[in-house]
Amino acid sequence: MKKWNKLVYYAIATLITINCAMGCDKEPETVYVTNTVFETDTVISVVKDTLVITVIDTLNYTDTVTIVNNISDTVTTLIVLRHAEKQSTGTNPSLSTAGQIRANNLSNILTNVNLDAIYSTNYNRTIQTVQPTATAKTISVSFYNPSSLTPFVDHVLSTYHDGTILVVGHSNTTPSLLNVLTGTSNYSNIPESEYDNLYIVTVFEKGRAEVVHFKY
Repeated sequence: MKKWNKLVYYAIATLITINCAMGCDKEPETVYVTNTVFETDTVISVVKDTLVITVIDTLNYTDTVTIVNNISDTVTTLIVLRHAEKQSTGTNPSLSTAGQIRANNLSNILTNVNLDAIYSTNYNRTIQTVQPTATAKTISVSFYNPSSLTPFVDHVLSTYHDGTILVVGHSNTTPSLLNVLTGTSNYSNIPESEYDNLYIVTVFEKGRAEVVHFKY
């Protein structure tokens, strides 16, 4: 069964459960789903209804299961992302309210993922993106230099062989890291308006890796 089919079935099951809890003898409320887009390993859904929170929670739970299933204990896995939404002022801005919500969502998504280390660039917005996850897992956030990605990758692969590492960066450094890991130039800068990309990188050796792209 394709992953997006599972998501649809979870959402339908949730709606049926809630309708019955409200009284199956009542006329069911209409749920409007608009602009639903399905891509490989990516689900983007816009739901217009009071059940949106329940549906989103179901999707997040499914994403957790899917992420766990994409992590192997025989190779090194890097979970790579850009920082969450930031405030619009300051030279070293903190996360905005939306960014704080996304950071908490990241922690929830990674609840069942066993992390060996968490790495961030030394900026407020990146540190704050992974801090809820670090707190939940009692792991200290380590810093890396985004201008020296090749030595950083060498360090991670030698230190955490067969482990799972969370790495947060920026709109330009995150794709650069993906290119170093995969040995390609396939990844270009992330648009400034995008904060929801999450990459699971299965690294067999530096320059040879598989990437699964999620939205969170």
